[in-house]
Amino acid sequence: MLALTALALAGCGFSPLYAERNDVFVTGELAMLDVAAPENELGREIKFSLLDILSSSGNPPANPAYRVELAPRIYEEDVAIERDADVTRKNLVLIVPFRMIDTATKKPVLTSTSRSRSSYNRVNSEFANITASQDARTRITKTTANDIKLQLSIYFDRRARAGG
Repeated sequence: MLALTALALAGCGFSPLYAERNDVFVTGELAMLDVAAPENELGREIKFSLLDILSSSGNPPANPAYRVELAPRIYEEDVAIERDADVTRKNLVLIVPFRMIDTATKKPVLTSTSRSRSSYNRVNSEFANITASQDARTRITKTTANDIKLQLSIYFDRRARAGG
């Protein structure tokens, strides 16, 4: 059954995203990225989350082939509002427009946006609210970093398939 499934997938053009193509590894290309973000808490959080999943060392390469520039924005939305105006549930929304610049030509080769949303309950304890908000922020930061990695991986995979 497994062999039949593999044949069916191969026939429709399916191939693994992180496979070797034309001596170019998608993961190797991802490891050659530098990440630039605003010098604030949110910018650093996204930058280092992304660097952690792009490279096994978690550090930018000495001579990056590309630079990914991030422009994150975060905001909260009140979701559940009681009659006495107490907010009992909030959404945290993270929007990260980004572009990948070829460091040799200084030209953008990919422009996209990643979006993530998480919710948390508000309760009477302010400490619990702060903790829940921080947890939601950590979740959407990691989710956004993974989404950006996926978008970059698809770009490199398509480029490898095209032979360039």
